[in-house]
Amino acid sequence: MTGEPAGKHEKRTRMKGEERREAMLHHAKSVFAQYGYAEASTGELARASEVTEPMLYKHFGSKKGLFLAVLREFSAQFLKELQERIERRAEKDIPDALEYVIDDYRAAMKTDAEIQRLLFLAVTESGDPDVARCVGNHNRKVYGFIRHLVERASEQGYLAPAINLDAAAWGYMSMILANQYALMLNLSREVAQVQPAMSQIWLRGLRA
Repeated sequence: MTGEPAGKHEKRTRMKGEERREAMLHHAKSVFAQYGYAEASTGELARASEVTEPMLYKHFGSKKGLFLAVLREFSAQFLKELQERIERRAEKDIPDALEYVIDDYRAAMKTDAEIQRLLFLAVTESGDPDVARCVGNHNRKVYGFIRHLVERASEQGYLAPAINLDAAAWGYMSMILANQYALMLNLSREVAQVQPAMSQIWLRGLRA
């Protein structure tokens, strides 16, 4: 007998398993972002994490299960980062938050470019309803942050009364999707050059 309480040993083992799972998610994100879902083999995914394929299946059930876990885990981290950035600015100045919401999105993108690439690549797998649902839910949450910001600006009298708030929010979403597309096609520099003017033009229209 070691004299060590059983509960303490069990907790240590459980945490080790959680750490292993987290490491597999990080490595899988890189592999999926590099090769895409279809081209990433379970062998490559396992080798990247330095585990066996059976261990991969034990934690995630299948390659699709791993792919969905990666999307959910890191899109949630991105959404948290984005929401915090928007809220920090909105607490001080709502119009400022509206003017720089796309800049905040771009800044959040830079914290994890791989998940942005992966979310874009996942659209090609949207024939699978589970993948489509996952990506759709992510974009709806981004839209929800912006829609809430636009609504607050309207309630405080910063926007024209006749403005359709859904249309206003989707206008911002169109700029966000343009940034995602630019990232994939190495057009980020070109878009970054005109992004401030795009945001100002859109905000002027909302306040007219």
